[in-house]
Amino acid sequence: MTQQFSKTRILVECAILAALAFVLSLIPTFSLPFGGSWSWFATVPILIASMRHGWKWGVPTALVFSFTQLLLGLGNFAWLPNSIFPILGSALLDYIVAYTIIGFAGLIFRKFRNRTIGIISAVLLTGVGRLACSFLSGILIWGRPDDITWTQNLPLYSLGYNALWCGPDVALALVGVLVLAGIPALKLLPKKNV
Repeated sequence: MTQQFSKTRILVECAILAALAFVLSLIPTFSLPFGGSWSWFATVPILIASMRHGWKWGVPTALVFSFTQLLLGLGNFAWLPNSIFPILGSALLDYIVAYTIIGFAGLIFRKFRNRTIGIISAVLLTGVGRLACSFLSGILIWGRPDDITWTQNLPLYSLGYNALWCGPDVALALVGVLVLAGIPALKLLPKKNV
């Protein structure tokens, strides 16, 4: 059985975890030239918030984090045509939807009786969701129809480019959550899912 916390405590924990995720996202990372980067465990606090308190708390926490990432990535919009639709599309797919997906980790995590399998499934599936958002953005928004060499292999290029940053980011998040969940004194996640 999971611990019961007051709504105030959960709200404070989620706010602290969102702030910690933002701070971790500021640590210098590997960045690709047209956007996309991996960070040192920045998504771990969001994953923990969702797995600890459920997706109903995880999604708003992830949404707050998505807006901080949008603010940090505003410079990437300089590469887009000066039009509202590509900018809005990129803001939604590359930031708001992509990072908010992380908030559903708690929904996935609780579907498994085995905690470790739940953690692995939640981190990997939300990572695939983020990759799917960036993949679609690469095709729909970042692809340039005026450049024939670019569009011939656009799906393959978008998948490869986005996997280059998303893969390591998800791998680091998985290691981070597994390590933190394995420290009994922290009591971050329940020992068993019910």
